[in-house]
Amino acid sequence: MAVSRSFVVLVLFLLTLGQSAFVLAAPSVQQTSECPTYQVNLAVDLVDATPSSVSPGSTVTIRVHIIYPDGTPVTLSPETLSFLFVGTAGQNQFSNVPVQFTGTAGFYTYSQQLSDDIVQQLGQGQVNVSVLTCSASDGGGNRGPPGDVSSDYTLTPSDNSTFSIGPGPTTGPQGLTLNYIVLGIVAALLLLALLLFLMRSRKKKKT
Repeated sequence: MAVSRSFVVLVLFLLTLGQSAFVLAAPSVQQTSECPTYQVNLAVDLVDATPSSVSPGSTVTIRVHIIYPDGTPVTLSPETLSFLFVGTAGQNQFSNVPVQFTGTAGFYTYSQQLSDDIVQQLGQGQVNVSVLTCSASDGGGNRGPPGDVSSDYTLTPSDNSTFSIGPGPTTGPQGLTLNYIVLGIVAALLLLALLLFLMRSRKKKKT
């Protein structure tokens, strides 16, 4: 009887230990990825912004390439992504915006016009673009990327997810006009000085 009781106690102890181990292990499995996935995390291996320099009111286009871990191109479903623009003065997030399939597997583009309010939020100067965590989906339960991705973290060395916001389009012509005015004044002064020199030379010859 004593042996039976000891056996039962041992079995209960092992069951309790096993449940405790499962409870402790379960959170660690969930924390291995920042994205809830069905099988795999989708990866972004290219983030490229064009043109490299833009002015307020113009449009910047972001091209991305999305793949599975084995390199197979992903077909987005839905065809949406989320982007984060970080500038010198602040940032702006564009969540679940429609992207355009380029016709090449895995490649999509997103175009954003830099309105005055967006430029005011970002500030002039360099802006860095990232694809946000878990914003890509293949419709089968797989999502990605597992973290925010810019060109600093992609596998493609030639991409560049930064662009620069320069002054507005009216600044250039005004600066150019000012330069012409200054050059005109200098030329007029030189011409006046030359005329005065010639007049003095003639007076000296007459005397």
